[in-house]
Order: sequence, then C-alpha cells, then structure tokens
Amino acid sequence: MHSRNKLTLISLFLMLFGLFFLLACSDSESRSKDDLPNQESNNESKFIKIDQSKETLQKVVGWLDNEELLVHLGDQNDQQLIQLNIKTGERTVLYTTKSHILTVNLNNQLDKIVIQEGSDQLAELVIVNLSGDELNRKQIDYNGYLTVNWNPVETHLLFLSYYQVNQNTSAEQPKVIVWNLENDSFQELPIQSVEPKWYSSNLYLYIDELTDQLFIGDIRTAESTDRISTETIGFYLNQDTIISFLPSDINDHEVHLMKDYPLLVHKGTITIPKVSMGGKVQEPYLSQSNRNGKIVGNIPDKSTDLNQNLGSFTLCVLDFENSQLQPITSLPENAPISLSPNERYVLYGWQFENIIDLEGNASVHSLISGSI
Repeated sequence: MHSRNKLTLISLFLMLFGLFFLLACSDSESRSKDDLPNQESNNESKFIKIDQSKETLQKVVGWLDNEELLVHLGDQNDQQLIQLNIKTGERTVLYTTKSHILTVNLNNQLDKIVIQEGSDQLAELVIVNLSGDELNRKQIDYNGYLTVNWNPVETHLLFLSYYQVNQNTSAEQPKVIVWNLENDSFQELPIQSVEPKWYSSNLYLYIDELTDQLFIGDIRTAESTDRISTETIGFYLNQDTIISFLPSDINDHEVHLMKDYPLLVHKGTITIPKVSMGGKVQEPYLSQSNRNGKIVGNIPDKSTDLNQNLGSFTLCVLDFENSQLQPITSLPENAPISLSPNERYVLYGWQFENIIDLEGNASVHSLISGSI
C-alpha cells in the first residue's frame, strides 16, 4: 500500500511538472509573439540625418540606387552635389562650384546629372557622371530656373523649358528647347507648354496652356502636333505608363485617374477627391520607379481648397486593376514623393527631406536635424 501511494505521488508530480512545462512554453511563445512588433520596431531602418547647423540642405535631388541619394548642399559661398548613403552616412562629393546651382536633374538611367549654375556674369549647363567627370558644358542666355526632362530611350536628348518674356508685350510665353548632347546643339520646339515629357525616343506629350488639351508631338517632323484629349487636365508619365487626370462629369469634388499602359491601352480608373488652389485643379503627386511597377500617390482624404486649409492626405498604393487605393500612412501636407528603385522607400517633402520605410512601420522620418 505504501508503494502504491508512493507511485501515485510520483505520477502526480510528473503530471504537474508536465503541465507547468507546457504552460511555460505557451507563455514563452506568447511573449515571443507579443514582443515581435517591438522587435520589428527596434530593427526598423535607422536613417542618417544632415545636420543643418553645420551644412545647409538645398534639396535631396533623388535616388541613385536603393540606399544612395543625390543631395544638393551649400550656401552663398560654395555649393556641392554629394552621393549620400541613408544607412551608413558614407558620402562622396560629386561636384563643387562657387556659382549658385539653380537646377539639378538625374537621367532615367541614374548615371548622369544635368546642372544649371549661374553667377552675375554667366549661366551654364553642365553634364557630369557619377564619378564627377564633366561630360558637357554649354553657356545659355537664361538665368532662371529650368524645367528639365531626359529622354528615357535616346539618353543624349533633353527637354529644357522655361517662360520667356516678350520684349514688346512684356508677356510670358513658353520656350522649349531640345538639347542634343551628341552634337551639343539646341533645337527649339514651337509648343505652348513648359512641361513637355518624353514618351519614346522621338514622341512627347504636353498639355497646351492655351487650350488645356493633351497633345502628342514628334521631334522628327515640323508638322503640327496631334490632339489626344480635350478633357485631360494633366498627366503623370513614367516611361510608357501614363496616368491622365480628368474631371468628373458627375461630382465636382472628384477627379478621375486613368492608367494607360502602354499609351492608349486602358488599364483602369481610380476616382479621388479633388484638390484645388486659386480655382485651378491640382494634380496629385505620384511616383513609379520601375517599368509597369508599383505606383504610389499622395492622395487627399477629401476634397480640399488649399487656399482655405492644408487638408489631409494619405500615402497610397494605386491599384488600377481593382480600381482601389491601398492606404500606407498619413501625410501632413500635399507635397512631392519619390519611390526608390527597389520600391521599399519613399522620399517625401518639398526638399525630399523626409523618408518613409514601406517595410517598417511606414512612419515619416526626417533626414535633417539641427537648425541654421
């Protein structure tokens, strides 16, 4: 009887021990899962910051690769372009000048930079590669800000455009020039737009400022351009993806985004709230980094007149196939965005001074610190 009681006690002990072990394992697993968001938060990308108390950020120009940025720094004495790693802080000076840098623009292949620099005596255009080698330099007779658009196919062709003042009437009118880097020549295009965009090696699109209509042109012919749409109020173009902005026929507080890929092959429509300023519809800021890849947009939460308030906006992925918006994170204002080549990060802000990690918690991180 004594042996039987002893055996019973041992069996009870083993059962209780097994139960405690299972509970401990379950609790450990539960705590491990509970700690996972914090662990992801702790492992979230840490970004370097440019100290504004030591050097002045003029603008983050854009992506050079998945973690490298082209950054414009400088003051009244010296200005430079640097290649900056957002993770390590490693930097390489690509270009330095005593002149004021007005415009900086990367080509589609992310290996050449056009720089517009000016001083009291001279205004010039400079082309450099990522090794800092000067490839072209050409004097121009305009010392204001240029709009630049690189040809995605014929990499030696660029659009340069600006408003030119008519000396007789004092009125401003668009001036568009094709710069051919191979023979260093200028060719003027007689179109009413300062924002033409290359669609292919020879074709280009633009909104006519006199008629507010969408046209397509060909630099190989002197014939008039062809009208595509009488309703389009703007468009976003990346390689052969075009997203047209059209007013709604039903609701004055909405606009339609229509995706064509390639041109004139309809791939879907998304309707969003309208943003206006000064009575004019404002085009949403969109970005795409890969051909037919992900498209992100700074999308208004509701119809907004920016003359009355800043409104509220959300960074979204545009799903044209299902005519849906996939929200990512709230944004404080209507400002430009730029998607990284690997589609993980988004630059945001008027100087691209903020960054968002789409694989982290998607919060907005500043790339600058300190004050001037």
